[in-house]
Amino acid sequence: MKFVSDKKTLLSLIIPAASASSNKSTLPALEGVLFTLKGETLTVCGYDLEKGVRTIGTVVPMEDGAVIINAQKITSIIRNFPDCDICIESDNRNMVRITGGMSDFTIHGVTAEAFPNLPDLGGDNAFHISRPLMKDIINSTVFAVAQSEARPILTGELFMIENHTLTVVALDNFRLAIREEKNCVFDNDNRFSFVVPGKSLSDLAKLLDDSEEPLRVEFTAKYIIFKLDDIIFFSRLLDGEYLDYKRALPTNNKIFAKIDRLAFIESAERASLLVDEKLRTPLRCKFEDNRLNISCSTQYGSVNDNIKIKKDGDDIEIGFNNRYLLDALRACKDEYILASMSTPLMSMIIEPAEKDPNSNYTYLVLPCKLKD
Repeated sequence: MKFVSDKKTLLSLIIPAASASSNKSTLPALEGVLFTLKGETLTVCGYDLEKGVRTIGTVVPMEDGAVIINAQKITSIIRNFPDCDICIESDNRNMVRITGGMSDFTIHGVTAEAFPNLPDLGGDNAFHISRPLMKDIINSTVFAVAQSEARPILTGELFMIENHTLTVVALDNFRLAIREEKNCVFDNDNRFSFVVPGKSLSDLAKLLDDSEEPLRVEFTAKYIIFKLDDIIFFSRLLDGEYLDYKRALPTNNKIFAKIDRLAFIESAERASLLVDEKLRTPLRCKFEDNRLNISCSTQYGSVNDNIKIKKDGDDIEIGFNNRYLLDALRACKDEYILASMSTPLMSMIIEPAEKDPNSNYTYLVLPCKLKD
């Protein structure tokens, strides 16, 4: 294999593909990206057996061929070249030479035959959705995906499509995030549901831009494929029955508080400065009259912080893990949010104070038991 390309083109092909390579694998092929040259077309692919990225670009060809190059090494090398034409070539011993300007690198490659077989990158079903919207949906829900593998299905997000409406759900044992967008799914009016790994969605969000070109989504029984111009991102889907998240939503909340979201975040952040992470000291939130008092007492000292609210219902004192509370508040996008509660041992629901008929979110945070 031998070709010449400019630095910008190479980085646009290598960086997305390298993001899908494995960081901790005993197989060198999984830590690399596969370069395949056919005529003027260079394909670069990274695949860690869970997710993958394939990019396609045009280069100046000299000799067709294929080779696997370590993802971290090739990314670092190309990034540190000056802006110039770069030549990459490999021989029959898979030695890779990279030259440009006055620099000359030789690194060990891996035979292309060692790269794992890719799934079929075409789906039985497909739809289109706005790229910025998909990115926003992911970023506003993925924080609630379970990090533990104890229940593998919860390490993913549930996608449900019906009547051009997309509902996305993420939950672990401590919080729940729901995002619903109406009239956002194009070119498909069927009913579907599938679970996408949270790690794959986080990586996808980094590739999504603010382009007006829609994102094409295709899926099979086992894989989901996202197509963006010359980039194809694919991921396996999670098998299993997702939890009935609706049963977790309280239906008898009688205490409602309208709160300035930024003021709530800033107050919780100040109180969090004294949280003992090892002991998981909760934030003590007292909703009293038209004031929210957030306090915390630890081995480092104590803090009391107050903000104004508009409350309907009884006074209540309830405790929360500071990180879970802040994650939910930061994911909200409205100036004012509505917090609803019933008892100190039941979950708090966070929703927009003024609901949008086409776009809605709901966050649930479980409370911590407070010590007197």
